[in-house]
Amino acid sequence: MTTHPSPGGWLSPTVFTAACAALPLVSVDVYLTHGLGGHAALLLGHRANRPAQGWWFTPGGRIRKQEALPQALARVLTDELGLPAAWAAHARLLGAWDHFYPDSAFDAAVPTHYVNLAYQVAWNDVAGQGCSGSAAGTPPAHAWPVGQGAQHLAWRWWPLAELAQAPDVHPHVKAVLPLLRG
Repeated sequence: MTTHPSPGGWLSPTVFTAACAALPLVSVDVYLTHGLGGHAALLLGHRANRPAQGWWFTPGGRIRKQEALPQALARVLTDELGLPAAWAAHARLLGAWDHFYPDSAFDAAVPTHYVNLAYQVAWNDVAGQGCSGSAAGTPPAHAWPVGQGAQHLAWRWWPLAELAQAPDVHPHVKAVLPLLRG
């Protein structure tokens, strides 16, 4: 069994499952917000895969071996949301949380433990800085990326005022809500 990641930083399903069974993983989540005050909203995706399958959740992912934190944030912004990597420089650390799940990406019986670093990126603060096709301060009208290997089936802007009561928004997302600036 090879234990080295591929050039893209991906582990084989077997090695990844063994890692999930043996140790915590480090991940970043992006809390992309838009609007101010009572009109503030958070972009969430409907999870297609384990863990947290079927829940509305923030875009994010594990930090890969030899990938610095700013690069991980930039990768999530570009790969999952199609936004400029430069926006990572405007991310605000909200805190660190333990995320425990009863399953893992490739095995429903192997639990996952993430040490999650949550970052807010406020669309209003960075719009116009390299995002084509949208007016300053306005998210694009196009659908968010959903393609081969996509982790989310759909995207939705959720009003911050509704999130705490939404039964299909994951509790890990709700834990961070009090720290968001809207």
